[in-house]
Amino acid sequence: MGAPPPGGPGNHDTIGIIVVDAKGNIAAGTTTNGLTYKIPGRVGDSPIMGAGSYADGEVGGAVCTGNGDIMMRFLPSYQAVESMRQGKSPKEAADDAIQRIAKYYPGFSGAIIVANIKGEYGVAASLPRDSPFPFCVYNPSLGKATQFYLNQTDNPFSVL
Repeated sequence: MGAPPPGGPGNHDTIGIIVVDAKGNIAAGTTTNGLTYKIPGRVGDSPIMGAGSYADGEVGGAVCTGNGDIMMRFLPSYQAVESMRQGKSPKEAADDAIQRIAKYYPGFSGAIIVANIKGEYGVAASLPRDSPFPFCVYNPSLGKATQFYLNQTDNPFSVL
């Protein structure tokens, strides 16, 4: 059967990116799939600051993917950055943002990638157990863009 064709039905998703330059300047942004979870007539979560993405030059940034109608209620990207401001690591901030949503929406499907201005990152997700969350990281220590998978085999959300 193979993978669906690029841009075709069943092959679309949000793309999020966090960039930290050599001076610690940071930017974050997301695209939107605009199809799977969007209620007709509403603005998507990607353009809502703090829902799809958020960055603060003093702390770091975060990007999300998932059910935007739920994410807009929690502003997980903003929450993760503020958690780092309060001293949490990117991994702890990602975990906290997903836990806050999963507490009220146990069936929630989504993920967050969080990075601080030093380039340290963390990932958390709430996904079906058979759906690993793929993400890519590039930093000087890796030397190239490297794809990782966050697996959901042990609990409803995981953090790297």
